[in-house]
Amino acid sequence: MSTRPDPSSFSDSSQIRTTSLNIVLTADLKSAVLSGHVDITFERVNKDCQSLVLDCKDLDISRILDQTSGEELEYVVGDKYKDFGSPLTISLKPTTNGVTVHYKTSPSASGVQVLSAEQTFGKHPYLFTQNQAIHARSIVPCQDTPGIKTPYTAELTVDKPLVAVMSAVSVRSEETDTTTTYFFNQKIPIPAYLLAIVIGDIVSKDISSRVRVWSESANIDKCFHEFEDTEVILKAAEAVAGEYVWGRYDLLVLPPSFPYGGMENPCLTFVTPTLLAGDKSLVNVVAHEIAHSWTGNLVTNANWEHFWLNEGFTVFLERKILKELAGPADGEAVRQAAHLHGLNSLKYAIEVFGDDNPLTALNVNLDGVDPDDAFSSVPYEKGSTFLFYLETLVGGPSVFDPFLRSYIAEHAYKSITSEVFVNYFKSHFPSVEVDWEKWLKTPGMPLVIPEYDDSRQRKSVEVANAWSKGVISEKELESLSSKQVISALTLLHTYDNVTVETVGKLEAAFHFGDSQNSEILFGWCRVCIKARYDPIVDRALDFATTQGRMKFVRPIFRDLFSWKEYSQHAIDVFEKNKNFYHNICRSMVEKDIQAHQASA
Repeated sequence: MSTRPDPSSFSDSSQIRTTSLNIVLTADLKSAVLSGHVDITFERVNKDCQSLVLDCKDLDISRILDQTSGEELEYVVGDKYKDFGSPLTISLKPTTNGVTVHYKTSPSASGVQVLSAEQTFGKHPYLFTQNQAIHARSIVPCQDTPGIKTPYTAELTVDKPLVAVMSAVSVRSEETDTTTTYFFNQKIPIPAYLLAIVIGDIVSKDISSRVRVWSESANIDKCFHEFEDTEVILKAAEAVAGEYVWGRYDLLVLPPSFPYGGMENPCLTFVTPTLLAGDKSLVNVVAHEIAHSWTGNLVTNANWEHFWLNEGFTVFLERKILKELAGPADGEAVRQAAHLHGLNSLKYAIEVFGDDNPLTALNVNLDGVDPDDAFSSVPYEKGSTFLFYLETLVGGPSVFDPFLRSYIAEHAYKSITSEVFVNYFKSHFPSVEVDWEKWLKTPGMPLVIPEYDDSRQRKSVEVANAWSKGVISEKELESLSSKQVISALTLLHTYDNVTVETVGKLEAAFHFGDSQNSEILFGWCRVCIKARYDPIVDRALDFATTQGRMKFVRPIFRDLFSWKEYSQHAIDVFEKNKNFYHNICRSMVEKDIQAHQASA
C-alpha cells in the first residue's frame, strides 16, 4: 500500500479524486444495517485512468451504475487486508464522470455502534458512527483518506419517533406514517473520517443562534447546564484563530460507550457523557473540539502519518483558547499549566509504547499499520510541545500568534504534510534554526521541554507531596479546584512511596472513589491500583465497564493486568462486558490483553 499517497487507503488520489458524495440510506436499527446507495462524482488527475479504486470494509455491494448512461459497470471487491478492508475497483468508461454504488452495511460494521433500548436512557435503540481514522469505509464506499476532501449531501430515512443528525446542516425533513427522511447538506469539503451519523430518540436545546446541545431527553437539562458556555468558548476561539466558517456548532452528548472524549465532526461535535461533572470543570474538551474547526477540519493532515498536524496544533490552539477565556491577568499561566499537566499523559504514552518505539515520533511510518494501533497522546502532547518550543524560538506569542493565524488562512480547505508546514515556517522565519529531522523523526520524549510557568501547578505539587506521606487536611481539599485535585492525583500516581495505609486514609477523608468527576475518579483508581489497595478493584472495574472512553478504560485494565492477584479477574470482567464497548475500544483492549499475555 506504500506506493500510494496514503498507506492507510487503497485509493490513489494521484490518479483520481472524488469531487462530491450524495448519500441516500435507510436505517434498520433492529438489524443494525444501513442500506441504499451513494452517488460519487470524480475528476481524473491522470486522464488515462481507467478505474476508480475505493475503500470498502464488509460492505455488501449489489450493483454499480454509470451516472451518465445508467449502464451497469463491472467491479471487483478485492481480498480483505488486515483491518483496512478491501479495495473496490470499478471499471470506468471513457465518458464516466460519476458512479452510483448500491450497497448495504454489515451488522458488525467497525464504524457503527447500535445500542439496544436497554443501553440508553430511553425506550428506543440508538445508532452512532465513529469513523476516525479509517472506519468511514465500513459505512460508505469512498476514498477513505484525509488527503481527499469533498462536500456531501445526504438523505437518511429512519423509523419514527427516531431523529437523525449528521455532520452537516439539516435542510428539511419529510414524513410518512411510519418514517421520517432527513435531508442534509455539507457545503464545505471534508475528509471521509468526518462523516458522522446519529440516530436516536434525541432532543435539542438552543444555547445561542448557532449553538445547540443534543442528548437523550432524560439528560438534556444536565447537558445544557454543563455546556451552556459553548458560545462563549466559540467566540474566544474566533478571537484566536479567525472566523468560524461552518455555520452551526451543535454539540451532541452520546451514550457512555463512546470511545473518545470528543469527536470534531463538522457542525456536530460528539462528546462523552463523562464530561458531565456538574461544575463545568471538564469542558476544556469542548475547547479542544472547537479548535478542530480550524486545525484538523480546515487544515487537515494529508494522511495519518502526519496526525500531529491535526492534534498537536489543536492542543496548542485549545490552550490558546483557554488563555483567552481566562483573561489577560491569568491567561498565560493557565495556558502553561495545561501544557505542564499534559506532559504526564505524554510520559505515560511513551512508557506504554517504549521510548525507542518509532510510533512515538511525530512523523510515523504506517505502512501496514492500523492507525488505531498508533493512537496515543504522543501526537497531541509532543506536537503541542514542539509548537510551544517554536513559539519561544521566534519571540513568543506576540510573534507566533499572527503566524499561526496566517498558517491557518493559507492552508484552509487543504490537506497537507509536515513538509508543507516546515517550508511555511522557514519562509516566515528564515533565520531561526530548527533540527526538523530530529524533531519529527526521533522517538521518545521531546528533544526540548520548555520551561513552563509552574505557578498554578505548585499547589498541586505541595498537596501530592503531603498526601504521599499521609499528611491529610480536609480543609485543604476544600480550597482546591477540581483541576488542582486532578493534577495532584496525576502527580501522586507517579510516586512510588504511596502505601495501602496512606490510600486508605485518603479515601476515608475525601471519598475520591465516590467522585462524580470522571477525571478525579480515574486518577484515584490508578493511584489505588498502583498501591495495591484491594477495595478499589470493584469500583475501578465498575467505572471501566460503565463508560467506554479509551482514555480511562485502557489504562485501568492495563494497570489491573499488571496486578497478579487480579489480572485474570480483570480479563474475565472485560470478556463479560465487551459487547458494551464500541468496536474501536473493544479491539484495542483485546490487543492490550494479547500483549499482556505474551509478556506474562
